[in-house]
Amino acid sequence: MSIENIVEDWDNVKKRWEAWWNCELHDRVVMAIGAPRDNVPPADIPEVDTETQWTDVDFMIRRCQEITRTTWFGGELLPKLDHNWSAGHTLPFGCKPHFEQHTVWVDPSPVGADGYPSFDGWRDSPWWSWILESTEKAVRDSQGEYFVMPMWGNDAVDTLALMRGTEQFLMDVSDNPGWVTEAVNTLSDIMIEMYKEMRQIVDSGRDILEGSVTGQRCWSPGKTASFDCDMSCMVSPKVFQDMFLTPLIRTMDLVDHRLYHFDGAIALHQMDTILETPEIHAVQWVPGDGTGGVLEWLPVIKRIQEKGKAVVVYPAPEDVEPLLREVSPEGLCICTGCETESEGRKLLERVAKMF
Repeated sequence: MSIENIVEDWDNVKKRWEAWWNCELHDRVVMAIGAPRDNVPPADIPEVDTETQWTDVDFMIRRCQEITRTTWFGGELLPKLDHNWSAGHTLPFGCKPHFEQHTVWVDPSPVGADGYPSFDGWRDSPWWSWILESTEKAVRDSQGEYFVMPMWGNDAVDTLALMRGTEQFLMDVSDNPGWVTEAVNTLSDIMIEMYKEMRQIVDSGRDILEGSVTGQRCWSPGKTASFDCDMSCMVSPKVFQDMFLTPLIRTMDLVDHRLYHFDGAIALHQMDTILETPEIHAVQWVPGDGTGGVLEWLPVIKRIQEKGKAVVVYPAPEDVEPLLREVSPEGLCICTGCETESEGRKLLERVAKMF
């Protein structure tokens, strides 16, 4: 099945995403609505142990195919292989994974006589081979049905924090900032190499599936990716700017369209820096658990838009229309989910009539 058979009105979907990156409007606001397809049997996903769930790419592909078969991709929602790894790029550096149903956590990397991990030898790691082979198989088996990301984890700073353990990493920032700066730059260079190799694999399928998507499923006609620095929550704006931002921007140079994952209200002290960074085109605003619905964060959304950035938000279905009466639709991506396809179609029809 091709993308045209999964996503309705594919030509206009692409035009809406292209306009969104430019904070413009094609014909209506970008709406990504997910719901179970009407009159389709539920997904047949076998029960497996947690290690299989996280490491067996054949299982991941089967799960993706079943989710794609049973999901209504409303509006601009796009099918993507969700492997759900955030710690994958720590594994070639010696971190030992521990598998649980909803997450993978890792032990810190082993250290040498100097008390710090080594960044050598990652290419010889079986985990790096696994990442490459898994990406290749996922792309080969997609047959134009779903997108595959050329990443299996977070960016350099968050990867380094996992390699050290959060507490030790913050002590490193305080006690040995020179090593942290050097380590982040070294790891960024390595992850750029990783990305380029995986991008070659992903691009091998571009003759079947046009464009690429971020982790948030935002489509670009060229190369796109989402970037993050969750550790920014725990450091000052000066540390973020002096130690973390420059290598992150260097990584952004790999793609045409860049989205920054803003890690909730606890990172709001970094908002000015993010909004003043021209390399960032869009911001994913996720306020975090227990911080209220999207309508409580209208000033933040408006602030992002006023700075010329596109924004991704996650309102409940009942908050979509009130939100659109308060903020600009240009450069706004609304992601939501409905109980049924019928409900999703009615919501999309109501929204379309607002334009």
